[in-house]
Amino acid sequence: MAKSKARKIREKQVREGKLDVTIRRNDWGGFNPYNRQTKTKKEALTHMQAKHRKNHSQTGYDENGSFIFTFNCIPII
Repeated sequence: MAKSKARKIREKQVREGKLDVTIRRNDWGGFNPYNRQTKTKKEALTHMQAKHRKNHSQTGYDENGSFIFTFNCIPII
């Protein structure tokens, strides 16, 4: 097969005494960004159950489901 233009340039740089850039091409220390791991069945189910769940502690809801309205009013004298 024919050599690519980039490969020819790299070989010329090596002949001229410059750094061979192919040496720096290592793996990422055991980390491969292209490996994908799908969620387990349990993770997928918990994600779907909690997907639209709201945090009711900030909206004024009680534990029993009742809610209260609070108004911050300044009395005008």
